[in-house]
Amino acid sequence: MKSITFKEAVNYLKDGEIVLTVNRTSFYLDGDHITVHTPNTRYKLTLNEFKELFIKEELFLYIPSNDGIDTEKDDAYYAWKSKNAN
Repeated sequence: MKSITFKEAVNYLKDGEIVLTVNRTSFYLDGDHITVHTPNTRYKLTLNEFKELFIKEELFLYIPSNDGIDTEKDDAYYAWKSKNAN
């Protein structure tokens, strides 16, 4: 993952994206507050509070994984299997 600047992080949040820290704390914009989500807690901050607490943190843009099922391969397999079932 490539780190992003704090300013980029704020812009991504305003665009509806999720931002992460190295330890997987996640941030997303909820109305006019930034929600901070960790495995143990969730709380909301104003933009100024977010800046005070996380401006020096290494931040990353969350990019969803594409490790799911490949539907083209799945369809091809079932088409092959049904054709060769008899």
